[in-house]
Amino acid sequence: MKLSLGTLHNLRDSKVIYIGETKGIHDLRFIKAIGERFQLDSFFLSENGDLEKIDYSQYDLIVAAPLTRPISVIPSSTQIPIVGISLAYDLNSVSAKAALSANLQECSFIICDCQYICDKIINEYGINQKRVGVIAYGCDLDLFVAKSPKTFNEKNLLVTRNWFPTHSNRIVIDALQRLHNQGIDLKCTFVGDGPELQESKRELIEKSINSNISFLGSKSPIEISHLMETHEIYISASQSDGSSVSLMEALASGMICVVSNFPSNLEWIKDRYSGFLFQNGSGESLANTLKEVLALDPQTLAIIGERARKTAAEKANWGKNKMEFLEFLESVIE
Repeated sequence: MKLSLGTLHNLRDSKVIYIGETKGIHDLRFIKAIGERFQLDSFFLSENGDLEKIDYSQYDLIVAAPLTRPISVIPSSTQIPIVGISLAYDLNSVSAKAALSANLQECSFIICDCQYICDKIINEYGINQKRVGVIAYGCDLDLFVAKSPKTFNEKNLLVTRNWFPTHSNRIVIDALQRLHNQGIDLKCTFVGDGPELQESKRELIEKSINSNISFLGSKSPIEISHLMETHEIYISASQSDGSSVSLMEALASGMICVVSNFPSNLEWIKDRYSGFLFQNGSGESLANTLKEVLALDPQTLAIIGERARKTAAEKANWGKNKMEFLEFLESVIE
């Protein structure tokens, strides 16, 4: 979309309000990008109890993420256009389909991060495809791109998904136990926090599965990028995803990515070419896939890791993709 200088000036005078659920990594990324182009106010349901006092009439656009509560709190009488942003879990795990359908109808435009979610919005909720755009939220490529080629002489595992049921880190634990029973003990580092963490740690201690397993808790993006430099294999057993930011980071780092065969992952991983897929929800399948990876020589793994890196460079660079994101917003304001 080409815009004249006069139009750009007017758009930069436009006011946008961002309404989010909690201040997560995607929210911070969206807010930073919007603030570079428009005047911006932001509100989060986890922090504000007086959202009903917002004077929406002073704004030119409402951006809300995810597609659940942040849209529900906007008065139906509001005449300001709404851009809803899907964070994938809002469609993958929603129980109140009728409420979500009503929210989608309120949106002038909907942005999602993979074709799987886009198709779901169109086919299951009857939204006109012209109102839905796909853009990979990606990652901060410069931070995660490998500083030097991996040798793959070591095969250390890294999991950076938080400990929530949908991320299924327990499936990784199950696979590690299966490998342990076969005499294979791998170094595995878990990064992240959540309600399942403490119980999983207790189970590991009780079963004495593997002393090489460590739990680091929450870490900053910079700390995670350093860990990705020193680990070779990334695992995600999540049973529900869009284009996962943690997967994008691992791809950018040139790691060997071993992920569940959830539909959105197939948009990024070509099995045994740019990564490895295992049966969604199966610890046995993950264990067998890891054994296959362990049997490969370092040269083969290096080639697969380079393909992963190129995939991220081509499609998962938020520095580039955010321009398309801003063009979506501009088109709605116009």
